[in-house]
Amino acid sequence: MSGGFRSKRTAVTGWLLMVISLVIGATPSQSLRAEIVVGVAPTKPQDVGFQLTVLSEQVGGDGFHPLKLRFVPLGASFTRQRNLRILLRPRTTYQTRLDYQYAVDVVVPEGVTAHQVDVNVPSYYRWEWIAIVIEEDGRRTHRRASRTSIPQPVQYWGQQQSIGVVIPLDARLQNGVWERFPDLRALSSVIGNDSIPRNKKADRLTDQDAFNFASQLDSGRLRFRIQQEASLRDDWLAYSQLDTLILPCSVLLRLERERPKILRAIQKWVAAGGQIWTYDLPADGFEAGHWLATPNDVDATNYVGDFTNAMELNSKNIEHNYVYQEYSGSFYYNETIVSANRNRGDFYKDLEDANSPMAKKLDRDELKQLVRAFPYGFGRVALIDQADPFPGSFHLWLALKQSGRSWHQRQGVNISSGSESYWRWLISTVGQPPVSIFVLLNGVFVIVMGPVLYFVLRRRGKLHWLYFLAPTLAFLVTGCLFLYAFLSDGLSNRAKVRQLTWIDARSPSVSADPDFAAGIASQADHYPAVDQLRHTYYTIADSKKGLHFPIDSMVLPVSNYEIITGYTYRTSDQESSGDYLIEQLPESRRFYGSFLSTRSQTEFLETQPSFQSLPIKIDSSGNVPTVTNQLDEPLEAIAYRDDRGGYWVAYKLSAGQTTTFERAEPNILGTVLRDRLEPDANRVPAAFRNFFSDSSRTGLEQKVAELNRRSTTKAFVAITAIDPERFALDDCVQEGCVRVIAGLLP
Repeated sequence: MSGGFRSKRTAVTGWLLMVISLVIGATPSQSLRAEIVVGVAPTKPQDVGFQLTVLSEQVGGDGFHPLKLRFVPLGASFTRQRNLRILLRPRTTYQTRLDYQYAVDVVVPEGVTAHQVDVNVPSYYRWEWIAIVIEEDGRRTHRRASRTSIPQPVQYWGQQQSIGVVIPLDARLQNGVWERFPDLRALSSVIGNDSIPRNKKADRLTDQDAFNFASQLDSGRLRFRIQQEASLRDDWLAYSQLDTLILPCSVLLRLERERPKILRAIQKWVAAGGQIWTYDLPADGFEAGHWLATPNDVDATNYVGDFTNAMELNSKNIEHNYVYQEYSGSFYYNETIVSANRNRGDFYKDLEDANSPMAKKLDRDELKQLVRAFPYGFGRVALIDQADPFPGSFHLWLALKQSGRSWHQRQGVNISSGSESYWRWLISTVGQPPVSIFVLLNGVFVIVMGPVLYFVLRRRGKLHWLYFLAPTLAFLVTGCLFLYAFLSDGLSNRAKVRQLTWIDARSPSVSADPDFAAGIASQADHYPAVDQLRHTYYTIADSKKGLHFPIDSMVLPVSNYEIITGYTYRTSDQESSGDYLIEQLPESRRFYGSFLSTRSQTEFLETQPSFQSLPIKIDSSGNVPTVTNQLDEPLEAIAYRDDRGGYWVAYKLSAGQTTTFERAEPNILGTVLRDRLEPDANRVPAAFRNFFSDSSRTGLEQKVAELNRRSTTKAFVAITAIDPERFALDDCVQEGCVRVIAGLLP
């Protein structure tokens, strides 16, 4: 009797914990809204003695989605160590061609009252619900997976820009103007191409109204992710879905002093293409050598004098509302005209008449005093010299707006509808039918089986044997042709990898030690860099080892097909793991299953930011500059443009060797890059050559390709071999593998 009562009481306690966690996730409070419950498991927590709650930040999208796995015991603490494997199966309404399962091992120590693990899960399609399976010591704790619908604020809504907004730790104290929540209406109108606000709220919104606007925005091409300063992570992948991060400079400096690993992660994310917009700068500026003391780059902002066209003031004031199509996995948007009789210019005039800060015009000198911006790696940092620049004028946000910098434009990958770049990076020597040989062999077979065999058998009086020899020889020849086709691809796995490294040495150098204060210059001379690798693999036999990518790399599959097959809609199954499997290991992520199908080419785009030293050292003190190879491997070629407009080239430098440059033609950067930045189009199968265009390049590939055309000062390009450790598959034959290092010298 007492045992049954205890069991019921435990069950009630478990369900109360789940309800409380869901209520917390849905609370509209500013301090709690940054995290939302997206999953709860198991369905009967009393059977295992604990409750798992999966928490997420707002706004989904392609990239890696940050989740928190929170384990809470039903009693006072965990009575024993729990060795768990958590299987996460995010799904959309219908099955996709890429349904995957993400596995992560968790060890919950004995005696703790709660345990939390941060994970970054690949997001390759829109998540609408998630199934969770818990295994302990290799066995499932329950027969069926638990399933939870994902709240709308967490889902991906087809936005072209995602901006993170950081709430400071001391926002509740309101000691400074910078601690207020940003009024983001003007920014949304410019960056998100949203409607111009009405003048009934021409001044700055209150904190609560500004928070509600950012968290409930459902129009335009922009969405906001609200993040607590306390919950910022020390892994750059946690920010990989974002385009921009807005936060006060005091928060950046506090992270530098107290939590340098988090600042280092944010710096890496910027180096990979993200942007920081920070405000409330210190009155005494920054110390010399500090990373935020980098001089202004005039090309990093865009002054718009007459923004009638930029703001489309002659057009209707339209709200764009994105609509998700479940059957295709794509989005379209509906247009709602705010007022049929008024243009955007009329609403702008209303703001002018109300003396709204949004309608304030800035001349070039005012903007120069207000904003300083500079490149950082492949990204950008903008410093706004105001304690509270919100809502800010349209002029200000137009200056910071950049075209061609959305997430998909930077990555050059469209997972939902397929990527044209897929055809360019195929391994040309495998997977192609040997048509010419087959035609020749079939022709010989027809001649032998026809007149030759006929005359031979007729001369010997055995013409009736033709009834038996013809099908027998046809079977043997067909088998030989099949065997030939199988062996023509060889007996070894093949790999085609191109590594593109970008190093921006115009930023102050930093220490390679992540515990070092991340903003101070050091003798290590490490600069923000990003490695982007295009992987193509072809396996002859099943490889159960799978592909292993570094744990801090963003890995995106590249395919040539739409993710949801038209007219074959099947509802997603929570009990199915899917054909694509990902396992998180201590130092890597393992992609296996259909990610590495036998006798099929698979492609991936890997991005990994870091801090690296310069591969070369150039001495320009003499009439002819010299170059030193500072890498541990030889350099095949080096091209360089000096600060006086001269072009130089050197070839075949061994590790540590110093040589004198040779003067070169102005197109030398493009000559060295030819057939290395991208494969030669003539090696792509003829049927696929027209599928490729420059628009399917990544943003980094486009930047490097334009080095020669833009005549960038102190730009260099170096060619070398790829480190064998960068291959995701062991024991493979390499074809057309090369590493391109490009960047800008100090």
